[in-house]
Amino acid sequence: MAENFDYLADVNAKTLHWSFKVFVVRAWDVPSRFNDKEVMSMELVLQDSKGHRLQASIPKPLVKKWKDVIVEFQMYTMKNFVVLDNTTYPKVTPDKYILVFSHRTRVHHVEHPSFPLDAFRLKSFKELLNADKLDDSELIDIIGEVVGKEDPRDLVTSKGVETKRLAIILQDLDNNKISCALFGKMVDELLPHLHDGRVEPLIVVLQYFKPNRWNGKTSVQSHFYVSKLHINDGLKEVVGFRNRLLSGVAASSSRISQVSSQGGWSGADEINQGAVLVKTIEQALNVKEEGPIWICASIVSLNVGKDDWFYKSCRKCPKKVDTPIGNRYECTRCGHTHGCASLRFKVQVMVHDGTGSITLLLWDKETSQLCGKKAEQVMEDDVIGDDAYPPTFDNMMDRKVLFKINVKSANIKGFDQIYTVMKICDDEDIIEKNMPKEIAESTSTFFTVRLDGMEECISTLKCKTPGKRTTSLLNPANQEMNENEDEGQLSTNRGGRKGVKKIKANMAQVQH
Repeated sequence: MAENFDYLADVNAKTLHWSFKVFVVRAWDVPSRFNDKEVMSMELVLQDSKGHRLQASIPKPLVKKWKDVIVEFQMYTMKNFVVLDNTTYPKVTPDKYILVFSHRTRVHHVEHPSFPLDAFRLKSFKELLNADKLDDSELIDIIGEVVGKEDPRDLVTSKGVETKRLAIILQDLDNNKISCALFGKMVDELLPHLHDGRVEPLIVVLQYFKPNRWNGKTSVQSHFYVSKLHINDGLKEVVGFRNRLLSGVAASSSRISQVSSQGGWSGADEINQGAVLVKTIEQALNVKEEGPIWICASIVSLNVGKDDWFYKSCRKCPKKVDTPIGNRYECTRCGHTHGCASLRFKVQVMVHDGTGSITLLLWDKETSQLCGKKAEQVMEDDVIGDDAYPPTFDNMMDRKVLFKINVKSANIKGFDQIYTVMKICDDEDIIEKNMPKEIAESTSTFFTVRLDGMEECISTLKCKTPGKRTTSLLNPANQEMNENEDEGQLSTNRGGRKGVKKIKANMAQVQH
């Protein structure tokens, strides 16, 4: 008598006695947050005969039991699960529930599958490129030929973990192209296949990748541990793609071209390539999607004092170094030891464009470009008075600049009102050509700030304390800056609101 099985779509939390016949579409390990060599759980995506999918989780105590038993693309019967709410984000499966293995769960391999497996749910490039809005909570599958590549880059995450990044360009059968960013082990998996002079098409399937759209450009990227790169000539999807691709087409002398890395572009290069749309500050403060945007604004205030415009860093990388051990500094990121630390800029400024004001965090490269000196030069050359910033920073005041800023989730939700600057462009011709229409047509200047109807308060303050600008007013926010942040990690503090309140209070005192 044939055994009856439940369907994944019927799962609910009312019972534990579930019995399924399913394929394992995807299996991956999730490491511990505290030790990446320790597996915290093993995650699965299951698919039944109706094509419905559900995520299952094997907790740490049971991982060893099932690790070498459950294999991707194989069929199993599985019984007895605990059912919990699915709180993962982004969701690998959209269902409300997730299955959790217990000590009573039973799994048996099915040698002869009773229904076929369609492992990939491929999204077309056209669908992604033409979508009005991409759902970044959904992970997708795509297939394409690798037709372009950048040089791989070494990265260090905000947690100090070393990793790699590789950008490639994929093309579909209709010659539509999408860029893709690979991270970590996937870079090492793909690099051996990207040798110069390759004449055979390199076709890949990207499974559970995250779609993105920044500045109007659509791309995909790997998402932590769930994403998988398939470079398998035997997959039926790859065979079908290759047959259609090469049907009546002569072999090319080289199918993969080298492209320049956008990460290596200067701000001017990026803008001249037409890769950006400059927004007003008012628009920037109301964006609803994370990612980089450009704004055009003038620096009207410096949120720095005598000793809080720099930090001590490793001489080999931008990681902050703390108190020396003996007479040597040791970097916790790269392991480099040295007798003296390097100085790097970390400067908070306020900028204005006629539609609003915003607080920005400038790191070493951008600050050097604007003030014309390195941090160590400023420390040596400038005579800094009590509670005042270095006079060199006056070169930055009232400068109209194009800023590329990173909009984070915390910025959108209002938890963090300080935006990190990724790149700048101070070329006057480029600024003039790319200035938003709203700013160009505005009759307001970049030299007047209005807060609560009080006009020209900043100018008044400049006259009264020319060496300090609005430093004393803004110091409370700056003192709360998280000094443990690394340069380039696109992270800031949460001191903005207190600083603004302090500004208003001090301005009221100035008027009286």
